[in-house]
Amino acid sequence: MIKKLLFLFFTCLIIGCGGYKMQDLQIALEAGETEKAYTNLQKHAPKKSDIPFLFELGLVAHYANHFQESNAAFDQAGDIAEDRYTKSLSKEAASLVTSDKLRPYPGTRYERLLSHYYRALNYVYQGQLDGALVECRRATNLINYFKGEDEKYDFFGAGFLAYLSGVLFEATGEWNDAYISYKQAAEYYRNAAEKTGVEMPADIGTSLVRLARKLGFVDDLERYQEQYGEFSPLRENTGELILFYESGYVPPKAEEALTFPILKTDDVDDEKFAPTLMGRQGKVYEEIELEYLLRVAIPTLDSHRPLLSGIEVAAEAVKASGVLVEDVENIAIETFNTQRTGILLRTLVRAVGKYLIYRKANKENEALGLLVNLAGAVTEQADTRSWQTLPNQIFMVRMSLPTGTHTLNLSFLGENGRVRGRDSVPEIKINPNRITFWNHRTYE
Repeated sequence: MIKKLLFLFFTCLIIGCGGYKMQDLQIALEAGETEKAYTNLQKHAPKKSDIPFLFELGLVAHYANHFQESNAAFDQAGDIAEDRYTKSLSKEAASLVTSDKLRPYPGTRYERLLSHYYRALNYVYQGQLDGALVECRRATNLINYFKGEDEKYDFFGAGFLAYLSGVLFEATGEWNDAYISYKQAAEYYRNAAEKTGVEMPADIGTSLVRLARKLGFVDDLERYQEQYGEFSPLRENTGELILFYESGYVPPKAEEALTFPILKTDDVDDEKFAPTLMGRQGKVYEEIELEYLLRVAIPTLDSHRPLLSGIEVAAEAVKASGVLVEDVENIAIETFNTQRTGILLRTLVRAVGKYLIYRKANKENEALGLLVNLAGAVTEQADTRSWQTLPNQIFMVRMSLPTGTHTLNLSFLGENGRVRGRDSVPEIKINPNRITFWNHRTYE
């Protein structure tokens, strides 16, 4: 075991960090240089592409209008994530000696679901609505898998994907599938609202009324009218615009160093010792009681809201406001908080194991003990992997517009509701009785 720890220590020193720098990627994106960001990301790709690099590549390719390449990256990431529900025993074993960073990263549930949002848009922008519908069905299957796998499934991200599916099915005239998706969206938003802070968008209720009437579901129509009221049908020679506004960045994980005291009276070999250590976090002991100070590194995730947190869209005399449909930050933090106890316990088990290796080596040879202790410290790194280019929040604007070509005037709102930035999108074509899709990103 000592040899294995030292081997992994020297491997860490040789390999180093490498790869792309997130700061450089974000600078290019924020400057509007999406092609440069995409090219540089490809240039610094790891020898073996993995999650979350493929998520980053897929999203940057999407913004650079490389829609096929974007979907190829997302598809590869999805295949890897699916395979990783079967654990890699060699990597799991190594992670018990070194750090969680050696554990295969499968992506979080919400990351996997959001990849289908971008995949669907990629197909829409290529004029392949059938492909977009395939992504909707794949997302539905994934949600159903999560539901079947975990009876306490939190439905994070599920409401938004079901809502997106409803809109896309409606755009292609698949009325029954759209109706089912809207019903699921209403359920999923309600299930997750307490933790995500995102209420069911009112448009879902309006859509249920509209489609219940269209499909002749009399009982449903009566019930939904009582809940959501009536809807206003589209006027002649009009179509719809659905604009997704993506704001800021989801907060990245950082590393937090914690210290836990091992006392002279402790039975470190006891299998229940790691849970005992957890209860000592933040406590102070007399130096005479201390045998060793155990340093560990765990990830942490804190709120980092963007300056822009809302949108208003105007096209000639028609105006509409965005509605929050996905709070990625809240979902990320809530997901992490549910995992933190398990991460800390696993980290302490590993750290205690390293301490036992050190103690044995130190008894044999103090110099060897010093080297083993150093190896343990260097290889103790928090797993901060995540999909960092994801937006912080996603808003949706749904508005009817006259048939023809429009310039969209976008007003970005701060936390107080005041306009803090503006932009425009020219030549958005609206077709009669059709839905036009667009997504727009800011980073402030």
